[in-house]
Amino acid sequence: MAYSYSAISSFENCPLQFKLAYIDRVTPLRKNIEGFLGIRVHETLEKLYRDKLYEKHNSLEELLSFYNERWEREMCSTIFVTKDYDVENYRKMGERYITDYYERYKPFDEGKTIALEKKVFFPLNETHWIAGVIDRITEVNDTYEVHDYKTSLYFPTKKDVENDCQLSLYALALDYLYGVKNIELVWHFLAFDREIRLRKESYESAREELLKKIETIEKAKAHNEFPPKESSLCPYCSYQPICPLFRHMHELEEMSAEEMVRDKGFSLVNEYAQLSEKINELKHRKEMLGQRIAEWARENGVHYVYGSDKIANVKVYHNIQFTQKETVEHLLKREGLYEKYARLDAIKLAESFKNRNLPPQIMKALQELTEEKEVVRIYLRNAKREE
Repeated sequence: MAYSYSAISSFENCPLQFKLAYIDRVTPLRKNIEGFLGIRVHETLEKLYRDKLYEKHNSLEELLSFYNERWEREMCSTIFVTKDYDVENYRKMGERYITDYYERYKPFDEGKTIALEKKVFFPLNETHWIAGVIDRITEVNDTYEVHDYKTSLYFPTKKDVENDCQLSLYALALDYLYGVKNIELVWHFLAFDREIRLRKESYESAREELLKKIETIEKAKAHNEFPPKESSLCPYCSYQPICPLFRHMHELEEMSAEEMVRDKGFSLVNEYAQLSEKINELKHRKEMLGQRIAEWARENGVHYVYGSDKIANVKVYHNIQFTQKETVEHLLKREGLYEKYARLDAIKLAESFKNRNLPPQIMKALQELTEEKEVVRIYLRNAKREE
């Protein structure tokens, strides 16, 4: 399988999303407005530079007209907005991005355009290949520049940029395709009207980093392990209606009020939540009563406090807690006492065993010493519905 940086990022964000998109090839059930905006802005900037190759110089008004025509033509009912804004807000954002870019770089003579929306395909090693699309390649004074347009509302830190593998991979692609070494990476963060440049002597570290990521994906494929991963990106996911984390929510949204009340899962959770609230209230009340009984016993100099048919045996313990764990561990190791007080971290060991992260001989030995038990825990939290 040939990988793309988008596919690898998809796996890191959510293994299930990766499986649905790149293995099962499930057609997205919906499209988010952020992605739609990004496509419209990208194709407008592509037009700007492609027309210039043909000696056609677009005015800002012409570009905005093209952008809005494409926006109206491609807009459809499957595109959703996740926040407290509407489609018009996003359309205006795109106009601002294009306007700011135009005013910053006109008359667009910063170099010679080598390629636009360049599809690249090159080997990472003997087994794995990378595919991708470079927004724009420009030659400036014998330097090849890799340009990438970003429309997100996230502005990266210096460390984020230095650790970014995407454009470094594209630099490797240019070396493979054109045999060039003098390459500069250029990010255009359009929402902030900012540009970030980065030049490295070598981009080979990106190759090794991506091969490690691919190894993780191959391991997941071998064991068919693609669990859903909840994150701040979930509201923008095109597969949310079929994701096991959110499918029931979407099913409820399609129901009438009467149908929702009859839904078994909906009723069970409501009952469970109500009971949990009562239990928590009773626990709090029990703790408060315990404190009051202990105070009364201390004031009256007794250990047993009698009720009508129960006796409260009042015992007060003073537990010791160490506030600086690392200092304590260092002290015990220095005095040769650490092993005496160290305990097996069974949870961490079980996780390593489950993920097959232990040496083969240890895995084999532990196989005979393990058993799998199903433990059900239910955690409640407030439900948030999309507007």
